[in-house]
Amino acid sequence: MMRNVGSSSSGSKGIAAVVGVGPKLGRSVARKFAHEGYTVAILARDLGRLSRVAEEIAREEKAQVFAIRIDCADPRSVREAFEGVLSLGFVEVLVYNAYHSSSSYTSHHPTSFTHIPFQSFHTSISVSVFAAFLCAQQVIPGMMDKGKGTILFTGCSASLNGVAGFSELCCGKFALRALSQCLAREYQAFGIHVAHVIIDGVVGPPRETNIPPRGVVAEQSYNVRGEDGEGEGESSGVMGMDPDVLAQTYWSLHIQDRRAWTQELDIRPSNTRF
Repeated sequence: MMRNVGSSSSGSKGIAAVVGVGPKLGRSVARKFAHEGYTVAILARDLGRLSRVAEEIAREEKAQVFAIRIDCADPRSVREAFEGVLSLGFVEVLVYNAYHSSSSYTSHHPTSFTHIPFQSFHTSISVSVFAAFLCAQQVIPGMMDKGKGTILFTGCSASLNGVAGFSELCCGKFALRALSQCLAREYQAFGIHVAHVIIDGVVGPPRETNIPPRGVVAEQSYNVRGEDGEGEGESSGVMGMDPDVLAQTYWSLHIQDRRAWTQELDIRPSNTRF
């Protein structure tokens, strides 16, 4: 299902599709690309909430924003959602910002590996990387035809280091990082910039309680109870990263000179412990 908000776009720029739009990073990235003149498609499971975000961005940026429902755990939903995205025109930018969060992660308590249900693990991999695979497959042919395009994957420090009790998240994020590297090497010669952005810190104001271990920070979650949420920080007192500042980094990657493309970068606040 798709809802259109805002005035018609008359610019020559393509579509910027942001998958996994929560109230922080996803919204800020979508708003930044709308501000820069792109027609924006924002995708998440809660269409009601998503439509309100689309209305807000359209009103603030005088842009056209489409809210499209997607369930990243369901391949059919992903394909149907991107039929809607592709019907809008050439998708020049894809930002994949989704991951699965188990109920144990939602409560910020690690889960023993032997207690993880197979279906939960499968869903985590599906959302973290299978859906990213499907989204990229949908937009790459058009980017190749145009000889340009940007695909940005949101990772976290769990993309680099395994964390005891969080194997569901870590395995999916490891795989997403590998996918980004493979796509970058395969398609950079066609003018497609693929980059992996590691968010190593708190997005937005830190919370004082229920803080997950270092290495499990990210943005949009799809937990087994079907609720959308966002990752949080490492510990109380950590400087929160402004999602609008992070969105500027995503934009900078998109407009980066192709003679010196970045494939991976990590972002953290200045008071984060290494």
